[in-house]
Amino acid sequence: MHVSGIQRQLLAAGVTCRVLDMCLVRPGWGFGLAVLRHAFAGWTLHFHTNGHNVKSWLLAFGCGVAGQIRGGCVLTLHSGMVPRYLGTARGWRRRLAALTCSFYRKVICVSPEIGNALRLLGVEPHRLEVLPAFLSADIPKGEPESEVMAWIGRHRPLFSTVLFFRPEYGFDLLVAAFARLRRVYPSCGCLVMGSGEQRAQAEKRVREAGLEEAILLLGDVNHDACLKLMSACDVFLRPTLEDGDSIAVREALLLGVPVVASRAGTRPAGVILFPPGDVEEMVAKVELALAVKDDKLPQAPGCMGRLLEIYRQVDNSEGGLCLN
Repeated sequence: MHVSGIQRQLLAAGVTCRVLDMCLVRPGWGFGLAVLRHAFAGWTLHFHTNGHNVKSWLLAFGCGVAGQIRGGCVLTLHSGMVPRYLGTARGWRRRLAALTCSFYRKVICVSPEIGNALRLLGVEPHRLEVLPAFLSADIPKGEPESEVMAWIGRHRPLFSTVLFFRPEYGFDLLVAAFARLRRVYPSCGCLVMGSGEQRAQAEKRVREAGLEEAILLLGDVNHDACLKLMSACDVFLRPTLEDGDSIAVREALLLGVPVVASRAGTRPAGVILFPPGDVEEMVAKVELALAVKDDKLPQAPGCMGRLLEIYRQVDNSEGGLCLN
């Protein structure tokens, strides 16, 4: 969503932009050749990655080398797990990360913690830029699909969340909190948007808790549908155990939806926070959010203007911009 948003806004600003998705552009050597082809043509390369495993840094290394050919390059690190990974990684992996960053004119860190972790590796401060992984969002018109609307009509208060079914996203915590909330709000419901390799385990966890009617696993939905569903909710939940800078949290604030989130990663002003992993505090903060949900919330600012400035600083050719 972040990359597609950048492309959409760059094209609207008259900037030539192309997205290379490594899952679609002939994975493996095919992706590498596509990156090299664009680099030789003078495109500025902007590589987006999580940064919390060696594969991520090896790919970033390759794109960084390609960026030396003509158009320069930018790196964005998205995962809130980057500081722990770099802090506990073996020496050669830490050196790989530091060397990789040296190829990029700018390394965009979505949280101050990521920036601090890179400084400890010796990455020069002038290369680092802390920016949220959020540009802006157009508020969609209309209502969600009728089947989902019928489910929504049976549940109040209504909650939503966006996640991957992986341990760091805190789905087990969400289920435990909902089991408690159902005692106070018998008709409450939660829309869960997203997918992941542990989807089957998540379904089993919901069944074991007896929450099949209360928690609706929607899977992946398109961005407009996601925003519509978020806007229909009373509170947006972000129970992650580790995080970077959540786009969904900022989108919920933009939509005027109260947000209850763990104190993990970077959270904008207006988010109601609880300690990561603390189910009792999460439930308490949800009840607080329901009590104040009609209050006006601060809107999280986007970063598109600063991103355009970075591209202008990096681009030394006549080519366009290539996001991968």
